[in-house]
Amino acid sequence: MRFWSFTSFPTVGYKAENIFINKITQSFVEGDKVLILGENGSGKTTFVKLLVGLYEPFEGNIFINGKSIDQLSKEDIRKKVGIVSQDIFLFKGSVIENILFGVNGKDRKDVLTLLEKFELIDYIERLPNGLDTKISQNGVGISGGQAQIIAFIRAIIKDKDILILDEATSNLDQDTCKKIMSILCHYKLCRILFVISHQKLDYEFFNKIIQF
Repeated sequence: MRFWSFTSFPTVGYKAENIFINKITQSFVEGDKVLILGENGSGKTTFVKLLVGLYEPFEGNIFINGKSIDQLSKEDIRKKVGIVSQDIFLFKGSVIENILFGVNGKDRKDVLTLLEKFELIDYIERLPNGLDTKISQNGVGISGGQAQIIAFIRAIIKDKDILILDEATSNLDQDTCKKIMSILCHYKLCRILFVISHQKLDYEFFNKIIQF
């Protein structure tokens, strides 16, 4: 079943002066793991923002389950999407509070179960007080890699339909990056996975690669 699709774009952009795609038809279905590849500024992130309704195209069509995105609630669409970006926002509070913020029906036990399942518990235990470690506004006091691990856990515990990793491994060391990629390879975390990267990721689990 077709789940998400760009269809027959003559051109597309979010403003008339910002055309960045020409003549493209692309569909995504449940189970797809998509690598979006291109240099910085090539339009990768904008492409995904169009897909999830953060930007509106001035030409072309976007369909979700056969319905035009114009006929759907943008708020409802965004509720189905989890994003881990290069620039992580963490609020002042504990690690566990940041992970469970906005999550209904999940608690500390669920977080620990997830960490153990994906063998990420060591990354949290390295923090001074584990899940109870206090962090300052916007993650001051922890490393960029730790912030991205926290954001990754926060995204996957919400069980979103769409998971977008936007340069989300950029601050991770090589071993941690391999760990995250192994999780993406061996587990179904969402219906459709998008990984945005400026460098080639040689992982065979991607079944679609879009080059910008």
